[in-house]
Amino acid sequence: MNGANSLSYKTSWRTGGAQTLCYAILLALAIIVIYPFVTLLLGSLKTEGEFFANPVGFPRSWQWQNYADAWQQAHIAQFTINTTMVTAGTVILTLFCAGTASFALSRFPFPGNRIIYLSFIILLTLPVQVYIIPLYVVVVKAKLADNLLGLILCYTTGSLPLSVFLFKTYFDAIPEELLDSARLDGCNDWLTFTRVVLPLSRPIIATVSIFTFVQAWNEFFLALIFIHSPDRQTLPLGLQAFFVNQFQTQFPLLFATLTISIAPIVVVYLLLQRQFIAGLTAGAVKG
Repeated sequence: MNGANSLSYKTSWRTGGAQTLCYAILLALAIIVIYPFVTLLLGSLKTEGEFFANPVGFPRSWQWQNYADAWQQAHIAQFTINTTMVTAGTVILTLFCAGTASFALSRFPFPGNRIIYLSFIILLTLPVQVYIIPLYVVVVKAKLADNLLGLILCYTTGSLPLSVFLFKTYFDAIPEELLDSARLDGCNDWLTFTRVVLPLSRPIIATVSIFTFVQAWNEFFLALIFIHSPDRQTLPLGLQAFFVNQFQTQFPLLFATLTISIAPIVVVYLLLQRQFIAGLTAGAVKG
């Protein structure tokens, strides 16, 4: 009995020690992730002199006026409208194109199916800087430069490889019997897709939506290349022109604008976090 008790004690001690180590690692990772956001928020509520005197500490007086000044001086309203239009268009177009393409690649074994899917996978490894010159030529010849529609099409193109990969992985796991039942009830392929597949795919739709939303909302490089008119600039492009100049950077106002710009991303994630996690889990297990 003493030996059994000793073994049980050692096992419980090891289990408890492993759990403590896991919690310590998770806590450290959480601090690493949260710390920049806390610093950003605190920095946005300081005066300029206080920021340079103590960049990472708590403000002595909370300067909420920084947000009102940043909103007015940086024309955030116009930039937010532009970014919202581009992001919404990108998400909708990506969901439609990736969803339909993935369903075809998953359920219709036509010639070239694997080659097309492999092409999407290869595109995952190519950064946009590799093909920016031919992309620029195509956009200019299509007369889509300095146009929000041009940004939507470019962002959608960049989002499709990952979206197709996630959608197809999810669609492959849907039992064929469900689709056969829908066809026996008189549904054609489109009705089967819209009435059977899509209602079952809410988790992966949320996952793709969040990935696409974040990518389109934060994208800077393509906006810098294709957008020239100030009234068509998106948030990342427009904000970099304010509060940063050759002689001085107004960090409190800059931090306030950055806080405002990331708020929609946090809200969208909080609203869709359950479906987002479910979509990632389903793709990992079923794939």
